[in-house]
Amino acid sequence: MKSAGKRGQFTESHSAGVRGERNGQQDPHQVNGRKEARRPIRFGLSSEEVPLNWNTWIRQIHRWLSIAFTATVVANFVAMALGEPPAWVVYSPLLPLFLLLLTGLYLFVLPYAAKWRSG
Repeated sequence: MKSAGKRGQFTESHSAGVRGERNGQQDPHQVNGRKEARRPIRFGLSSEEVPLNWNTWIRQIHRWLSIAFTATVVANFVAMALGEPPAWVVYSPLLPLFLLLLTGLYLFVLPYAAKWRSG
């Protein structure tokens, strides 16, 4: 027996006589006559390797850079509270800040570039 599921797709019940077909096509989640469970894609927690695209890499780098920038700013304030900090401590937030600027501008331009490419 088939019933309407999300977005008009048909889902199958577990009653007898179900052949794993949907609209006359073979169900892509059925292997050797058995229904396979859909597994969510997890990054870093799965044994399966998932290829990441360029935009995902930039987003992930941007997130880690924000953590590094925050840590260097906190270290800067701690060093200032303890006395006169060395110059490398004072200027240490600038590298992550510059890289955050580059990745942030890239992420900002992405939707506009997609709209421009599509027409």
